[in-house]
Amino acid sequence: MTLKKYFKYAVNGFLLLAILSSCSEEKFPPKPNIIILQADDLGYSDLGIHGNPYVDTPNLDKLAKESVQFRQFYVTPVCATTRAALLTGKHHLKTGVSHVHGGKDFLHLSEKTLADRLKTAGYQTGMWGKWHSGKTNGYYPWQRGFDEAFMAGLYQFTDNKGLLNGKPVQHQGWTPEVLTDYAIDFISKNKEKPFFAYVPYLTCHGPLKAKSELKAKYLERVPEGLATLYAMVELMDSQIGRLLRHLDDLDLAENTIVIFLSDNGPAVNHRDLTEEDRQIRYVNNLRGHKGNIWENGIKSPFFFRWKGSLEPSIEDKLADVTDITPTLLEMAGGSLNSSFDGISLFPYLRGEGKSSTEKAIFLYAHKAWQPSDKAWSPEGVYNEYEPITLENRDTLLSLEKQVIGIRNQRYKLLLNASRRETEAPFYSGYALYDILNDPTESKNIFLERSDIAEGLIQKLKLKYQENFAYENAFAVPKFLIESNKGAQKVLAYAPKKIVGDPVNAFNYLGTWRKAGNAAAYKIDVA
Repeated sequence: MTLKKYFKYAVNGFLLLAILSSCSEEKFPPKPNIIILQADDLGYSDLGIHGNPYVDTPNLDKLAKESVQFRQFYVTPVCATTRAALLTGKHHLKTGVSHVHGGKDFLHLSEKTLADRLKTAGYQTGMWGKWHSGKTNGYYPWQRGFDEAFMAGLYQFTDNKGLLNGKPVQHQGWTPEVLTDYAIDFISKNKEKPFFAYVPYLTCHGPLKAKSELKAKYLERVPEGLATLYAMVELMDSQIGRLLRHLDDLDLAENTIVIFLSDNGPAVNHRDLTEEDRQIRYVNNLRGHKGNIWENGIKSPFFFRWKGSLEPSIEDKLADVTDITPTLLEMAGGSLNSSFDGISLFPYLRGEGKSSTEKAIFLYAHKAWQPSDKAWSPEGVYNEYEPITLENRDTLLSLEKQVIGIRNQRYKLLLNASRRETEAPFYSGYALYDILNDPTESKNIFLERSDIAEGLIQKLKLKYQENFAYENAFAVPKFLIESNKGAQKVLAYAPKKIVGDPVNAFNYLGTWRKAGNAAAYKIDVA
C-alpha cells in the first residue's frame, strides 16, 4: 500500500468513526426530558390497544404503537404502594409504605425520590395530581424534590380543591383537564431545560363521575356503571393526546421520554359497578381485581416511548414498577446505586441482554385487600390498620399468615392467595402458575412441577425475610413540628403504639372507653 492510499483509508476511517460516534450520541441524546403519565385503578383490559372493543382510547393506542410495550409489567395491588416503588426504585415495604390508609401510606423521610435525584442531575421537576405519599409537613411533594407540585384533592373529578406548593387553590372544570393544563404550562416554561413532568391522573378511581355527553355515547354500548367509567377513561385519553400534541408543537417529542402506566388493577367498585359490568370489562379474562396479587390486580399497561431513539416493539421481558427510577436515572446521566431493588432497563432497550431471565419480583398484599370476604368498615378487618410493634410483630407478620408471592420470567408462585370455590385446595397454601402459557391463572401446576415450586418457595422465603425485616418496613410516619409555621398536624390515626381499647381506623382513632387508654406517636419538634 502506498503512503497516499494509507492516508486516504486512514482519513476515511476517522470520518466513519466520527459519523458513528455522532449517530450514537444523536440516538441517545443526553438529559432527555421525561414525562410519566399514570392512571388510577385502570386495568390492563381498559384500553383499545389491549383488545377492548367498548372503550375509545385513540391517543393511548397511538402512544402504545410508538412505544416499547412491555406485556409482562407489574405494579402493586394498591395505589400508595405502587407510587412509593415508582418514586424510589425500591420495594414499597422498604420505603415505609405498606397500605393506603391508617398512616401507612407515608413515604419515609429518609428516602430520596426520583424527583430529588433528577433535580440533582439538573432537571426542572413538576407534579400535578394524586400524590398519596404523605400529607403532613415534610412529606408533601414540593418537599420531596418537585419544584412545582399540585396535590389534587381526592377524589374530586370536577372543581378540584387542592394544594399548589402548599397554598390552597380551587379550580373550575374537569380535573383531568386541569392537571393537563398544569403540565402543559410547565413544559412551555421549561422547554429550554431538561424537565421531569409527573402527571398522576385520578382516573378512573371511584366514585365514578363523567361528562354527560361522553357517558351518553357509552350507554349505547355497555351498562350505566361501565359507561361512566369508560367515559372517564376517554376524557383522560383526550387530555393525554392534548399534552403529546403540545410536545409536537414545541418540537420536543424526539428529546422526550414518555411513560404510561397504571397504579394497580381495576377496583371492584361495588357501589358503581355490577357483576355484569365486571364480566364485560375484563376482556382479557385476567384473574382477580385491585387489592390482590392475581394478574388482574397487578398487571399494568407499560408504554415507553422515546421517538427517534427507541424502535417501537412489543416485549415479553419481565419488568416492574421498581425498574422505572434506575432506568430513567441511567438515561438522564444520574447515579445508580445498590439500594435499588429495580434494575435499569436501558441496556435492554438499546438491544443488550435480550435473553436475561434472572429478575424475580416479590409480591405482597394485605389480606384485607383481596377484596376481603368481610364487609368494609372504617376500622378495617384483620387488624388492618394496627401499628406494628415489637410486641405484635411476630404474630402479625409471621410468614404463614402473609399473602405473598414471587414471579420470575415464566412462573408465578403464590402463598395464601384467595381461592375459587371450584378449585382444589392449594398445597399448604401454595399455588404455582405458568404465566406465559396460562396468563388467566386457570391451572395450578404446583404438584406436577414441584421442582420449580420448591426453588421458588426458597426464593420467596428469602425475599420475605429481606423485605419484612428491613429497618423501615411497616414504619409509621414521624410528624415534624416546626416553629413559625402556624397550625401543624399530628394525625391521630397514625400512632406508633396503642395501649388498651382504642381502634385505629383508616382516617381516625376511636372507641376511647377506659382509663389507661393511650396512643403514642413519633414526633420531631424543632
